[in-house]
Amino acid sequence: MKTLLLVDDDKALRSQFAFALSGMYEVFQAETKEEAYDVIQENSISIALIDLGLPPYENSDVEGRAIISKLLFEQNSKVIVLTGQDSPTYAQELIELGVFDYLLKPIEMPTLLSSLQRADFFIENEKKREDENIQLSFSVDPKSGLKASSEEAQKQLLISILNRTNFNIYQSAKLLNSSRENIYYFIKKFHIERPLD
Repeated sequence: MKTLLLVDDDKALRSQFAFALSGMYEVFQAETKEEAYDVIQENSISIALIDLGLPPYENSDVEGRAIISKLLFEQNSKVIVLTGQDSPTYAQELIELGVFDYLLKPIEMPTLLSSLQRADFFIENEKKREDENIQLSFSVDPKSGLKASSEEAQKQLLISILNRTNFNIYQSAKLLNSSRENIYYFIKKFHIERPLD
């Protein structure tokens, strides 16, 4: 089971998310940078949901950025930032830092679940790409946002796998550790067509 670290000084929000996500992840909670560091020291974290403004500097992002750096450089976790700061420049800085997604508070559960689903997709397929020596490169356009960039990466990964398997859905699903239905769903979603020979 994947692990999820929730770092937020809002105990009610942490509890709500932990309850909703406990069936999908092994959930760890932290209120401060020090608590988060303790969890990170003792566990491998797959995904982290991090509020940037944490005690004792709630009006600054210093504590949150420190946690992000630790997770990205020590564990290569997928980091999803939870914030109330709606600034394209700020979002671009976080993208450059390496965060996976950037969600504005208040966060609707469907939005959070969608972000987590994309993170899961990347986690599950990074290992497959390494094992199969599949190369994928894409660039992030900060103007289009993380979601669009994430979806473009998903599309490129799927096209790469489909081309590798000569559009064999069964083999593609196996390589991606997914179901054939999911492959068909993404083919339709991304309007992917089999190239003419």
